[in-house]
Amino acid sequence: MKLKNIIFAFTLTLFVAQLSWSQTFEVPENVKLEVAEDYVKHEPQIVDCINWLENTPMSEEADKRLMANAYVMKWATGTTTVTISMQSFQVDLTTKNPELLIVFIGGWIKYAIENPDDKDNVEAGNISGINSLIKVYSANKGNGLKKDKRIEKLIKMDASELKNWVAEQLK
Repeated sequence: MKLKNIIFAFTLTLFVAQLSWSQTFEVPENVKLEVAEDYVKHEPQIVDCINWLENTPMSEEADKRLMANAYVMKWATGTTTVTISMQSFQVDLTTKNPELLIVFIGGWIKYAIENPDDKDNVEAGNISGINSLIKVYSANKGNGLKKDKRIEKLIKMDASELKNWVAEQLK
């Protein structure tokens, strides 16, 4: 009985923390990204922004979502510390739901920032991007996102199968 109470309290705490965190994130305004140091300085905010994009239902705060997407894209296109290599299979995964492309890119960016020693690992970046895409797709399917058989197949894969699938796509 005690373990159940502890688990419940822990889960409730995480839920409340997530709820309050998602409500307090604000997209930075008048961002100046001109030199490499500017991009590095914004890394914590970029991770917060990506987390917000992943955890906020797509049907909520449409204007803020557009600004957040623009902020991530502005950072992604100018940074010299994170390189994302785009492949046709990634684009194919977002054909039915184009808004998932920025989610994929965000997942890769977050992985690279949080794992600086492994930031150039293309396979790990792809897996992280796909995991972010799956998370957002699963939370929003039927509520702003269309069903996609390709993503549904990925959802059914375990970590090892997904790793093998990504490796095959990268050949």
